[in-house]
Amino acid sequence: MPHLPLQILLRWLKSHPGVFSFREEGDDLRVLELFSGKEVLVPRLTLDQAVERSNAVNTQETYINLLFHDGRQLVLSPQGFAFPPDFGNTGPLPLPNPVYCMQDYQSLMRQLRHVAAEPDRGREALQLVMVLIAILDGAKAAGLEVDAETQAVDEILTTLEKGERLPPPH
Repeated sequence: MPHLPLQILLRWLKSHPGVFSFREEGDDLRVLELFSGKEVLVPRLTLDQAVERSNAVNTQETYINLLFHDGRQLVLSPQGFAFPPDFGNTGPLPLPNPVYCMQDYQSLMRQLRHVAAEPDRGREALQLVMVLIAILDGAKAAGLEVDAETQAVDEILTTLEKGERLPPPH
């Protein structure tokens, strides 16, 4: 018997080429985000719901919210995998958006590399580090592998904690 949430997800993926690639693995689905190279395995047996919704800003654009047995959620959007930040390690932060994606991470990481290379911007750099930690913790909670990104942020934090600056980006 076909699994309705997986069928909804497959239909959405097929209607949004260029953002994700996917392949069926038995009863499960492996989804790869092309921008970041991040992938998740969506096990049919643990996927409770797949709900397609309209974007609040651009109602012509849709995203799909996956809800799993364990309470985990993952959003697939035209920007890639999307997830709420996790403030468990940072405490609450005044962030402008309820969800972020790996493109946001890349943009903020570029900004951090510039800010951390400039004198007298250490406080701003530390604020960016906190935002990046919350985003990466959110990505991890959603099921994405982010060890390399976490290590990159940790290395910058270590440099800042020593009172040093990063070399200027090229």
